[in-house]
Parts: sequence; C-alpha cells; structure tokens
Amino acid sequence: MIKKQLIPLLLITLLFTACGITKKSTTTVATSDKTNIDFSATGNEPFWSLNIGFKTNMHFKTADGFELIVPAVKGEKAADANVTRYYSVTPEGALTVQVFNQPCVDNMSGKNNDFKVQINLKKSGANEEKSFSGCGNYHGTYLVNAIWTLQSIGSKIIDPKTTSNGLPNMELNLNEERIFGYAGCNRYSGSFKLEKDSIRFGNLMSTKMACGDLNIETEFLAALSGKKQPFKIVEGKLYIGQGAEMLIFKKVNELK
Repeated sequence: MIKKQLIPLLLITLLFTACGITKKSTTTVATSDKTNIDFSATGNEPFWSLNIGFKTNMHFKTADGFELIVPAVKGEKAADANVTRYYSVTPEGALTVQVFNQPCVDNMSGKNNDFKVQINLKKSGANEEKSFSGCGNYHGTYLVNAIWTLQSIGSKIIDPKTTSNGLPNMELNLNEERIFGYAGCNRYSGSFKLEKDSIRFGNLMSTKMACGDLNIETEFLAALSGKKQPFKIVEGKLYIGQGAEMLIFKKVNELK
C-alpha cells in the first residue's frame, strides 16, 4: 500500500524536475541573444539602458521596471549635423534615438564614451514625450562606424604639412554603407560593404581641385577605390590593407 502511494509522488517530483530543466534551457537561449548587440547606451538620473541589434530590435529599459522593445530600423543621418537618428514604433510606444558623434563622459562613473545619446520616449496613450540623455558605444564590427584620420601608409608617417588642409580622413557610415572624407586635397565619397574581416569599397568619386602635391592623395585613394581590403581595429586604430600599402587610421569624433 505504501509503495502504491509513493508512485504518484515520484511522478510529481519528476514532472517538476523536468519543468525546471526546461526553464533553465529557455533562460540560456535568452542570455545568448544578448550577445547580438551592435550599440549600447546608458544614462543616469533617472537610470536607463538601451541595447540595439541593428538586425533585430532596440530594447530600452528604465530603473522603475519599464521596458520597450521596438523593431530595428535603418539610421538616418542628419544633413546639417553629425548625428544619426533611429525612430521606431509599436502599439506600446514610440522610441527616437539620436546618436551624436562626439565624446561623452558618464557623469557618475567617469567612463569615457565615443558618442552622446539622446532618447525621446512616448508611451502609448501618453500626451507628452519623456527625454533621456546619456552616453553610448558601438560594438564588434560596428566600431568602424566613426571618423578616422590617416596616420601612415606602410612605414611612411603622414605629415599634415604635406597636404593642403591637414591629415586625410574618412567617415564610415554603416547604416548607409557610405564613405565620405578628405583625401589630402579633394573631397571624396563612395560606397562600401563589410564582409567578415574585410571591407569592399566601391569606386570612389572625388572633386577635381588642383593642389601642389597629390602623391599622398593618389596613394590613399588607390588603396581604397574599388578594392577589397582586410581590416582590424586595435586600441582605437583602424588598419586597412597589409604590408607596404597598409593604411593606419586613428579614431576621432569630429572633423576639424
């Protein structure tokens, strides 16, 4: 009789154990999804956080427990300012994220960040928006999404005095897959695509100003235009190409 009573208890115990295993597995999957973050930002007073996966969603949270997850959208670069805007909406609310390409220091931790972030949130049914400000950074391959100045070509250090308006530079805009910049005399622009550890540049178009020495500009554009080059980012420097033709850039936040 006792053995018959133990059988249901054993079945119930096994059922709860199985449920516990299933729950743990789900949690593991959710945690792994968090690794697919291309941009993150935080702010204080009130505390908030934002994670963006450019192929998934934008996830905004506040310290009081509010969360809003909206679909990822393509950023829009302002014509008159160095800022990229992301706007997305669901029935739960609308989220506008503005990423300013300028340094930002966390006012509590003192941490230096590459971008200033402004967020406007309008909850469903609310009459007014709420604004949040803070700092953020890109992650992974999205670290290339910045402005870079050319430091050297191979072993040759670039002297700003050899060009008409300072060091050559380039801005890589991943949202538009466009490259813009100054080559040493002329302005240039074009397209590019990231392919794992390589960048494939389209044919670059430049202005036709006359300058005394075009050697640096010619070499610089020749290394990029229509080429597929390996790249890596190490300690704030971007390396494109290899060997004697390798271009080494230093990250900056605004063109001077």
